[in-house]
Amino acid sequence: MNPKDFVQIKYGEWWQNASEKDSKRKNARNVKACLGAVEYHNKKTRPLNILLIHGSSRSSFKSSAKELSNSQLLLRSAVEPFRGSAAYEITEIALREYNVEPCEGCYSTSSALCGFPCNCFPWDPMQELYPLVLKCDVMLCSTGVNQSAMSSRLKTFLDRLISLDGGFFVSPDQYEQKGAEWRDKCLALAAELSSKGQLHYDARMWGRAAAYFISSKDEKNSGQTVVRNFKSPLSYIELVANSLRDGNADYGFFHDPHNWYAAAWADPDEELCYDKRYFSSNPKFLMKAKVVARAAIQLALKLRETPIPFDGGARKNRT
Repeated sequence: MNPKDFVQIKYGEWWQNASEKDSKRKNARNVKACLGAVEYHNKKTRPLNILLIHGSSRSSFKSSAKELSNSQLLLRSAVEPFRGSAAYEITEIALREYNVEPCEGCYSTSSALCGFPCNCFPWDPMQELYPLVLKCDVMLCSTGVNQSAMSSRLKTFLDRLISLDGGFFVSPDQYEQKGAEWRDKCLALAAELSSKGQLHYDARMWGRAAAYFISSKDEKNSGQTVVRNFKSPLSYIELVANSLRDGNADYGFFHDPHNWYAAAWADPDEELCYDKRYFSSNPKFLMKAKVVARAAIQLALKLRETPIPFDGGARKNRT
């Protein structure tokens, strides 16, 4: 494979390398996996399912750093008290192992163009992650601060979850590769349903809990610069934490009102190679992380016992 071939496959031209017949079969498997996950989630007697999502690209094996990220270690330490118990099922995902394609934004053209499960990329590894989100009761995300925002991998993953939030169900026999004819059919369907007040909206992530574990280098740097002269009082970590909470609340995730994110930062005046030493010598970081994980898990248990009826998209009281 030459570089041009790689770029064509990576950036959306997968259909030139897979037949529509094969893609239709793959979509059928994706549908089966998602429906099976929903069936599992609806079981009354099962362990509480905890999903860990690590957004960092750092790896102890594949990155030049040869060590895990601070945010990943923070989240892992937070859930240690729940490992080994039959009451909990923990699934751990490192997004660096999944080359997930960015969302194509079909929803911005028409709600009906966004399919469940995503039918833009039936072969994309995101198809392996959709059932894990549908199965979980609580989703715990870790990320560092990149450009005052969450990691690009975590952002791509969360963008692609739009397929679960209102995506139109595409059964195996309905699947087609998206083209002009498919687009026109979807536009006509959405327009017809909208005119009757019957526009589809299925919030498949509704009623789950979430929390966030965020690390940053310059979180407590007191030096004032033009860039750090925030008009709002939010720090770098708070900017990321609020963005995550607001976005996932729109998806139907609930958050503990007091303990919904944990933060860890390093000494801004030390060389970065000492960050882990600073991090590990401040037990307050790990203590807070455990408090946040426990709060999210307790909220998830409460939501399982007493589900909150769907609010129709009003997006109120999701903490």
